[in-house]
Amino acid sequence: MHRRALQILVATVVLACGVPLALSHSRLSTGTIVYNYVGRIYIDPATGTGQVAGYFTSIAGIDDPFLGTPGEATAFFTYRSEPLHFKTLPNDVDTGITLLDAGKWHIYYNPNPAGNWNDPSSFSQGQLVADLTHNALQIVSSGPAHAAVFSGELLASHDFVFGGKTLNFAGFFPNGVTNFSFATNTVVAGPSEFPVTFADAGWAVAKGHTPDK
Repeated sequence: MHRRALQILVATVVLACGVPLALSHSRLSTGTIVYNYVGRIYIDPATGTGQVAGYFTSIAGIDDPFLGTPGEATAFFTYRSEPLHFKTLPNDVDTGITLLDAGKWHIYYNPNPAGNWNDPSSFSQGQLVADLTHNALQIVSSGPAHAAVFSGELLASHDFVFGGKTLNFAGFFPNGVTNFSFATNTVVAGPSEFPVTFADAGWAVAKGHTPDK
C-alpha cells in the first residue's frame, strides 16, 4: 500500500516538473489582453495585393520584449502576414470600405532583432513560433483614420527559449485571438514595391473555444 502511494507521488512530481511553469499557470482567460503591437500595412494598388508586418510592444507572459530602446529595430517578437488581397467597395457617403479575404499570419522570435519598415521581410526573421489564421474582414475608413477587427485560430505553435524559460504560445492563447487595429490614412514611406503604406497599431484579446464544426 505504501509502495503504491509512493509510486503515485513520484509519477505526479515527474509529470508536474515536466511542464514548464509558464505554460502550466499562464493560460489567459477569454477577453484578456494577449498583446499590443505596432505595424505597417503595405499595399500595391496596381495589383490590389499587399501584406502587413510589425512588432509586438508587449505580449502576455513575456518580460521586456526589446533589446534596448523600444522600437522596430529592437523588438524580439515580430509578425508578418501571407499575401493579402484588397477589394475596395464604393464609398458609403464619406465612409470607405475595403475587404480582405481570410488568410494566415505568423509570429517570430528573433534573438538578434533588426526590424526595418522599408523591408517587410525583416519582420519574418528568426524562429517561427506561431502560425495563426485571420477571418475575412473589412477595413472601415473615415476621415484621417481607419479601423478593422478580425478573429483567428492558433494553427500551430512551437517551443522557444526566452529569458531562460521554455515557452509556447499554446499555453497562453490556445484558442486564438481577436485583433483590433487602428491606422492613419496618411501614407508613410515604405518599400518601392508597396507605394502605399500606412502605419497602424492595436491589440488583441484571447478568444474563446471554437466548437468543432
